Amino acid sequence: MQERIVIAINNLEVSEKLRNILANEGYYIVATTKSGNELIRIVRINDISIVLIGYKLIDMTIMDVYNNIGELTSFLAIVNEQHKAYIQEQTDIFCITSPINNLILLNSIDMIIQSERRFGLYKKKINTLEQKIADRKFIDKAKGKLMERESFSEEEAFRYIQKQAMDRRKTIREIVDEILEKI
Repeated sequence: MQERIVIAINNLEVSEKLRNILANEGYYIVATTKSGNELIRIVRINDISIVLIGYKLIDMTIMDVYNNIGELTSFLAIVNEQHKAYIQEQTDIFCITSPINNLILLNSIDMIIQSERRFGLYKKKINTLEQKIADRKFIDKAKGKLMERESFSEEEAFRYIQKQAMDRRKTIREIVDEILEKI
């Protein structure tokens, strides 16, 4: 997947330099802007991988932008040393200092992308585990109903659910839902 980047820097010369560096490396630059409000709008309507941002835009600071869209995308701040410490204390934004070193810029972007991919994998695993826990609760309810209604032991109730799923070519969850609907 081609990474989609927005550049939000007040200085047009720096913004254009960043655009050229990143485009030459194969990144897709969705937009460049000097406005925090425009940046927020762009991020909300597009799937943005990373926002490259300076500390101050024409209408808001990085903190204002982060408070609006921090959960929607990743940020790489290009700031001076004094702002770097403040931003890193207050947020999870990765910062590099200006003047911009091309190698540090590209390595930082790559590191953010790798972290986001890893985070995405963990998020999938968490969602899978949460679904299994939810399914387990329904299975336990269905076993309880079978134990009450059919005088099955817990093991017999579970075997019954498994057998019904296999015989009828359905998932265990589908059989459980049918059992619970009959209540």
